[in-house]
Formats: sequence, C-alpha cells, structure tokens
Amino acid sequence: MNMKYHRDSRGQSLIMIASLIGLTIMPLLAVFTFEVARVYLFKQELQNACDASSLAAVATLASADNTNPTLAHQNAMEAGLGVFKKNFVGGKSLANVVKVESQGSLSVAPGEAKVFYQFLNPLTNAIEDISSPNAKVVKTFGTFGGLLSFGKYIGISSLAVNAVSTGQVPQFDVVVCFDVSGSMDDQTNVTCVKRKWDPTLGGGRVVYEMVSSKNGLASGKIYDVVKPEPTGSSLNGVYPQLLSESYWNANLYFTEYLAKYYGIAGLRSAGGYPEAGQPPGNYPPGTAFTWDGWDAFTDMVVNLDGNASFTGFTYDGYSFPDLNTLVEASRGNLESNAVFVSSKANTSVSVSPRAGYQKAYLEAAASKAQPMKDAKDALVTFTDVLNTDADTHFGLVSFDSAVGTDVDSKEKWYNIDQIAQYGVKQDFPLPRVKVTKQKGTTNYGVVNTSIKSCVAMGSTNIGGALHEAVQDLKNDSRSGSVKAVILFTDGEPTLPCGPLDPSNPLNNARLAAVEAREAGIPVYTVGLAQNPAIINDQIAILNDTNQSPSSGGIAGIAGHGGSFTLVTNSKDLRAAFQKIARHLVRLVAHEGA
Repeated sequence: MNMKYHRDSRGQSLIMIASLIGLTIMPLLAVFTFEVARVYLFKQELQNACDASSLAAVATLASADNTNPTLAHQNAMEAGLGVFKKNFVGGKSLANVVKVESQGSLSVAPGEAKVFYQFLNPLTNAIEDISSPNAKVVKTFGTFGGLLSFGKYIGISSLAVNAVSTGQVPQFDVVVCFDVSGSMDDQTNVTCVKRKWDPTLGGGRVVYEMVSSKNGLASGKIYDVVKPEPTGSSLNGVYPQLLSESYWNANLYFTEYLAKYYGIAGLRSAGGYPEAGQPPGNYPPGTAFTWDGWDAFTDMVVNLDGNASFTGFTYDGYSFPDLNTLVEASRGNLESNAVFVSSKANTSVSVSPRAGYQKAYLEAAASKAQPMKDAKDALVTFTDVLNTDADTHFGLVSFDSAVGTDVDSKEKWYNIDQIAQYGVKQDFPLPRVKVTKQKGTTNYGVVNTSIKSCVAMGSTNIGGALHEAVQDLKNDSRSGSVKAVILFTDGEPTLPCGPLDPSNPLNNARLAAVEAREAGIPVYTVGLAQNPAIINDQIAILNDTNQSPSSGGIAGIAGHGGSFTLVTNSKDLRAAFQKIARHLVRLVAHEGA
C-alpha cells in the first residue's frame, strides 16, 4: 500500500510540474521567442535602412557635379538621410530620425531612431574629416529603440537595436578615349577675310574684305560657313588651321593654296613666313595677284566675342575693337611699333602695338573653340568628381587620324596650312596616359593637363583608340577594380588605321568592341551630334541595344553594362558624364553590428 501511495504521489508531482511549465514557463518562452524574432526583424529592417542610406550617400558622392569635398560630403549625408527617413522599423516610420554628430550620441529612447555618418579613406581605412578629398567611403551607423509587445511580462519594455553599413564606390580604373578630330571646332564662330593693300585710299592702306563661301556666309560657325559632310570639317579656327580644307565643300579658297597651285607669288606677305612685320603681298602695287572676283581669303580669324559677327572684345587687358585688329594680332603684327609700321598694319588698325598681342589672341581664340571647349570642361569635371569621390585610377587615349602613344606624343602639322605648307611646322599634342596598377598613382593631374592641351586636328580613328584603351586596362589595371572605357566622339569612324581591320573603319571599331567584351570591360559611349544629319549613323555605331559584332553598336557589342548617350548640345555633356558616374556606382559591402 505504501509503495503504491508513493508512486501515485510522485506521478501527481510530475503532472503538477508539467502543468506548471505548460501554464507559466511555456507561455513566457513563447513570448520570449516572439520578442526575439521581433527584435531580429527590427535589426534586419534597420540594416536595410542603413544599406539604402549608404548606397544613396555614395551614389551622390560619385555622381554629383561637385568637386568641393566638404559640400560633396554634406550633400552625400543629406541624400543618405533622405533615403533613411523613407524606411520603417517594426511598422514605425523613420521620418523623424535624428542625425547626430558623433558615434557616442547614438543612445535612443523607446521608439526613437538616430543615425550617424562617418567617412573613411579607402586606402588606409582611416577616419577622414568631411573636408578631406580622401574621404570616399561612407559608413552609416543606425540605432532604433524597439518597443517590445510583451516586454512587461519579462521585465523589458524596449530594446535598442543597432546596424552598420559601409558603402563605397568600388575601385575604378577608367580610360577616357577623347576624340580630338578636326570637326571638334566646327561650332566655332569665325570670319573669312582677304587682307590686301589698296593704293587708292589716301596714300594707300591695308583693307580687310570679308569673303563669303558659296553658302553666302563670310562669318559664323565653321560648319555653317563651309557646310561639310555630316562627319564635319578638318578646317580649324585655331592652329592647325588647315585653311585649304575650306575648298572641298564650300568652294572657298585659301589664297596661298591658289598661289602654290598656279605657281605665282602669294598674297599673305611679301617676304615669306614667318610674316610678322611683312607688308601685304601686293605692296608695293602689282607684286601679287589679289584674286579679285574669286571667293578667296587670306585669313580665317576666330570671333573672340563668340558671336556670328564680330563686334569687339577685350582679353587680359588687350583690346580687339574690330576685325582689323583680330587679323593683325593673329599674324603677330602688333608685337612692337617697328613690326606694326613695317607690316602696314598701322594704316588701318587703331590700337597701340605692344608685346603679347598675338599670345592674347591665340589664348582667347582657343577658349572659343567649340565643341572642344565644352568637351574639355565636361571631361575635366568628370575626372574631378571621380577623383574627389572614389578611388579612381585614370587613363587617357586621345585620337584623331592617329592615336597617342604616350603622355608626350605629338603630331607635326603646319600651323596654317598642310597642303600649301604655309606657316610653321610644329608639334601638336596627341597625349596618351596609361592607367597604372601602382597603389596611390591615380594619374588624375596628368590626365586633366593632357585633356586641356588637346587641339582639333585630323580624322576619326575610333577603332584604334578603343583597341589601345582595352589593352591598357587588360595589362595595367588593378586586380579586382571595376574597369571601364569612356568613349567620347563627335562623329563616327572615318579611318581604320589599326591592327584589327585596316580597310573598314566601322568594322575596325566593332572588332575593338569585341575585344572589350572578351576582356569583361564595358564601354560607355557618348556621341555629340553637332548636326542632325549624323545622328542616325552615330546611333548605329555607338548604341547599346544591338549586340551584333557585325552590325551592332560599340556599347552593345562590348556589353557588361555599358551604355550609349546621345547629346545634341555640347552644353549637356556634363550631364552625360554624370549619368555614367551614376551607372558605375554600387554598394560593395555592408557589415552588421
């Protein structure tokens, strides 16, 4: 009896204990499990908010048209904060999140959220101030005071959760292919002038006749004056001018080319070249044919005021009140009083001569060369932004008919005319800067200097330039970097001149795009269409939609996310390059805390 009683007592005790667990412990365990799951959800949602915030901040860093580090980082934080506020944690909006100025200020009250942004150096991982150009990694710290649903049963009403996200643009190795062909100054406003001696005016003086092309224009944009093929004109307002190129479409003749063709004395000067101080070629009267009745000009000068018809301009203290002054300054006839008088410029020019006039004219003229000036500005801003906001190594391949070989590579051209061989034969920059894998060697400065040095000349060898850019990235870029080619052109391939297909410019360019695809390198193409007639051909060769190696566009053939942007106004080039920067951005890492 006693044994049976004890057995029954023990069984009843076990039942009571089990009942106690079932009625008290198990519900508490269920509540605890629920709250753990809820806190985990809080943390995941907060992590998502931090990730999105970091990505928005770093995307703003890389794509903003801003080269001021402090402002760039302030804008990045504002963008990150804006995205953070659009998120929810535990069903509660983060719209009222507080941005704090130190990591130690992240403690939160129940239902409160705080965020802190920190910037790091991608090479050293050291913390950087927002004024530092080396601050290129965004670290977002988020804290949220999560309210527990059944916290009162376990003695905890709220629990702070934390998340950390590190967002950075990946290492970039970028090579810019820069088209510097002759058409790159076709939108420059110029005036065609015939300078000659007229003995019937007083005791004789120099006169300046504006000469119209068959298109009826003596001044205006080069493209409008000569109406070249859709691919543009090799005629330039600034050195190398290649003035004989005016004939092929406009029947507008350079007098020295005519003189060479007919074997007679030229009109530009009496004693050859250099011509500073030389009187007109027909002074004294009868020593040179003046080509009256011909559409023939001696000088093409850039309208320094940027207008279709020149009305006057002052540059760096040098006055250019009229067309006469432009012509004489461009020739070097205003450098001293002796030169001024012997050249007979003194008979028709009102300004006082002084050293530096020719230099002032050439500098001012170069600043008006379009679209070259806008293209340079846009590319330099692009490199400025990437250098400020990302760990970027740069390369450059400038190209016309030829392709640059090194940073000091040059092409020899006569500065006034290659066909008549008139003027001085001189070196013109055609730089190439090879990207490097050497740590900390960005080439930023030398690339910007090289871009600024370029002048318009020659044809358009897109295939050759793209081939060299791909080889540079294949051989000299950093392991693990994001590689890209930025190809800018205002035309289409007009010259093959490369190892891929020396007979067909279009196929040559497409074969270079195949090389890029095989190397895993995207090509971002930017086509500047200066006239509507070239748009269809540009789209056909540069597009990102047709991937066919035989008929597609360079961006499409190369693949790997490359894109094509068509620009019809050079003022919009900055936006085009910003678009590319945004495309390159991605969040490459995040870490929880």
